[in-house]
Amino acid sequence: MSLQFPRRTLLQGAGALSLAAMVSSMFAQNAWADAEPGAAEFAALRNRWVDQITGRNVIQAGDSDFAKAITALNNKAADSLAKLNTSSGRTSVFTDLSLAKDAEMVTTYTRLSQLATAWATPTAAVFGDASVLAAIKAGLADANTLCYNDRKEEVGNWWSWEIGVPRALADAMVLLHAELSAEERTAYCAAIDHFVPDPWLQFPPKRGKITSVGANRVDLCQGIIIRSLAGEDAAKLNHAVAGLSQVWQYVTSGDGIFRDGSFIQHSTTPYTGSYGVVLLTGLSKLFSLLGGSAFEVSDPTRSIFFDAVEGSFAPVMINGAMADSVRGRSISREANTGYDLGASAIEAILLLARAMDPATAGRWRGLCAGWIARNTYRPILGSASVPRTALVKELLATGVAPVAEPAGHKLFPAMDRTMHRGPGWALSLSMSSNRIAWYECGNGENNRGYHTGSGMTYFYTSDLGQYDDAFWATANYNRLPGTTVDTTPLPDKVEGEWGAAVPANEWSGATALGEVAAVGQHLLGPGRTGLTARKSWFVSGDVTVCLGADISTASGARVETIVDHRNLHQGSNTLTTASGTIAGSAGSAEVLGDGRWVHLEGFGGYALLDDAPLHVLRETRSGSWSGVNINGTATVHQRNFATLYLDHGAGPVAGSYAYVVAPGASVDLTRKLLRGNKYRVIRNDATAQSVEFKPGKTTAATFWKPGMAGELGASGPACVVFSRHGNELSLAVSEPTQKASGLTLTLPEGTWSSLLEGEGTLGTDAEGRSTLTIDTAGLSGQTRLVKLRR
Repeated sequence: MSLQFPRRTLLQGAGALSLAAMVSSMFAQNAWADAEPGAAEFAALRNRWVDQITGRNVIQAGDSDFAKAITALNNKAADSLAKLNTSSGRTSVFTDLSLAKDAEMVTTYTRLSQLATAWATPTAAVFGDASVLAAIKAGLADANTLCYNDRKEEVGNWWSWEIGVPRALADAMVLLHAELSAEERTAYCAAIDHFVPDPWLQFPPKRGKITSVGANRVDLCQGIIIRSLAGEDAAKLNHAVAGLSQVWQYVTSGDGIFRDGSFIQHSTTPYTGSYGVVLLTGLSKLFSLLGGSAFEVSDPTRSIFFDAVEGSFAPVMINGAMADSVRGRSISREANTGYDLGASAIEAILLLARAMDPATAGRWRGLCAGWIARNTYRPILGSASVPRTALVKELLATGVAPVAEPAGHKLFPAMDRTMHRGPGWALSLSMSSNRIAWYECGNGENNRGYHTGSGMTYFYTSDLGQYDDAFWATANYNRLPGTTVDTTPLPDKVEGEWGAAVPANEWSGATALGEVAAVGQHLLGPGRTGLTARKSWFVSGDVTVCLGADISTASGARVETIVDHRNLHQGSNTLTTASGTIAGSAGSAEVLGDGRWVHLEGFGGYALLDDAPLHVLRETRSGSWSGVNINGTATVHQRNFATLYLDHGAGPVAGSYAYVVAPGASVDLTRKLLRGNKYRVIRNDATAQSVEFKPGKTTAATFWKPGMAGELGASGPACVVFSRHGNELSLAVSEPTQKASGLTLTLPEGTWSSLLEGEGTLGTDAEGRSTLTIDTAGLSGQTRLVKLRR
């Protein structure tokens, strides 16, 4: 795709402009290309940044949405002003924050920056207020003297000193630039330079400097870029801009963007929906700031980043929210929900769309319009900032048609995540492997998330608040949907912080053909209980068949597989079985009798495909955000849950399960799930797991070792989906260990003589059956498609 930089006039001042002209200057023609950067150029860029932060040029008087945004800004400013420490000889700027604690130091600077934003925003209650300006300046001066200066050493979290404070302080310096003395600007720049001498690196020397990567690199560079505008330092600015290129280069391990669309941070944690959003929003604002200037990002490989909009970010957005499976420890943050992060992503994409060619910009705007239209749970304009409000209102004014999220599958083998979208529902699968950690905790966040990588199934339906309505504050972390768990109590932070430990499993992987996917995980449970299981999910357009085999544990404890753990909010949704309703009141627990199916009102149906006892529990659960995040509030929330689980008994050996989930199914359709008209389990053991989907003449299989599953065979670990129509055989194949260089399949009955599409070598085995050998070297678990003819 090509970048287009329309000729615009650089926005300056606070005069009102039309909505259509909003932020248009961000990708202006390079008016400074032939001139050495000087004071005028820095002033122009500072004006651009203030425009971005405040939206001062696009506020429309009398518009209710802008009024809400200004009210929210006013409320934040009023709250901060009410907490100002006005005592003489103060040791803190705000009465509720200590500058001796690094996290509260960051909050101090963040509040000062927010006050500066309100002071610089026309129509805000404190716009241009001299007393507020004096309070901000005094706060910056005292914080510099007391804690953040070039004589201090980092204590506590490196992020506070190198990212948290520099970004807020640099913003404040630009917002108040003309009001600060040269001495003040010099002192504040010196403090930032002391803690971030080079944004390509992070950590203090005593800890050992390391190369910064991913979202951390973007944050570090942003702080230095904005600090350089305040200090008019072209060399620092150019160095920081050059450092951005690292973050969008494809990686094959560690942190960054993978060719399959995965995004990893902290080496082992899928983070598209949190750190990835930080990277997306940071780069979009910096591209916007620098476009057309002497400091423009000109690296031609930046197209990789633009491709990630549709390859990495859009696939994990669900009705305007970022999927929880790719949010890492941020799932435990009360004020950082999937919808919050989704709104940030939408804002960033709309900002970037201004620089794209018309076709790309049209696609992106259509996607954003779709997310905005479908998000009736937390509408994006309900709590938007002024700049975000302007971008969204401009989009809506164009009448761009909302685009639906594409049906089918998106597989992310590099981060052990998959996304399936069926009719009216979506499934996001969260796994772990010898590359990907069970979970991440750190800084007192998400200490109990240890089972989130044990095959958690996030079923998204029309209940848009399923995971957003205090789910993580009230859920049973030992009964997360889709997981198989040893019931031995695990301590907080088991397996350590920051995703440092990964299970030494055989593989986790997936493949997909048309509307059918085969996903598998060799589960090794956290906490060294000895839990092991082979779990597979076979997903079609309207059902998901879930198979488990080889389930055992060394602890002797009971093992459970959680079919679902559904947030009913404050509801009392009916659970219906063949014998009538079940578990009708809170606290009731029953074991499913005859019929082998359950329908949950508002969700859909479940059917048991073997004779394992299904426990059905209705309960009211209580919890607080402070219980799962050190920064959460202590307010106690209550939510009703419906939990369905299989009890494999104490110390099982070679345990198994087989069930089907049908989101959106009626009671009648749920009753019919057991008739076997749509699917048939072919094999479910330690060698292979396989399901035939009859209507599409499609079979899916996961192979754990060499063997056969019905009429399909594999020479080693494999995920395979095949569909046979007449004289043609279509196959989707992946080598999920990501280590083997080749794989041989024994093909279904028939003589397959020619290769129509894809790569592979046809042959015949000792029994005269057709075989296909595929070179899997370098595929990194990605799917290879092949079509054969008789």
